[in-house]
Amino acid sequence: MPQPSEKLALLRWHLDRYDRLRASTASRASVVLSAGAILSAGNAVVLVRLIDGTDPPLDTTVALLFGAGLLTSIGLVVLSLIFATGVLVTPKASRETFTDGHDLPLALTFNPSDTVRELKTYAAFRTAVADQGYAAMLEAAQVELWIGIRQHRLRYVRLRSAARVLRWAAVAFLVSLAGFVITVLSKAP
Repeated sequence: MPQPSEKLALLRWHLDRYDRLRASTASRASVVLSAGAILSAGNAVVLVRLIDGTDPPLDTTVALLFGAGLLTSIGLVVLSLIFATGVLVTPKASRETFTDGHDLPLALTFNPSDTVRELKTYAAFRTAVADQGYAAMLEAAQVELWIGIRQHRLRYVRLRSAARVLRWAAVAFLVSLAGFVITVLSKAP
């Protein structure tokens, strides 16, 4: 059976691990956001070219078809961006996000939201740190690890959604672009 100090060291290792996982997930979300920006630029270029017209002009039906494909791609990029930004910052505090969050004990000094909400002054913080027993530290670390694991999972699910939607946006863009280029080239003199 591990000793209390070993338990705290193991909890610290897990907390550090989940902090790294959350940072990695946020970094991956940044890549999705960057890819979305590049895809948005491509959509804009083709859409402007479509709106400006071609010589000879495209059939209205054909132009609308390509426009619909590009608008689909644009809509999917926006949806991907919404998912990806949900990875970077959660819209609600953890205790509000998770249904059992309000039932969790306070994790003073481990959870910044709990600490700031409960300890309004440095004197209160200093006293809480000095008075916090080993058992309370272990419990606070466990609460923070539980929250960290669940936050990481939630963010990772959003990241996967963002990547999937961005893939479909890229497919819609490529299909529209290929169709547009083939149509324009086939009409060229």
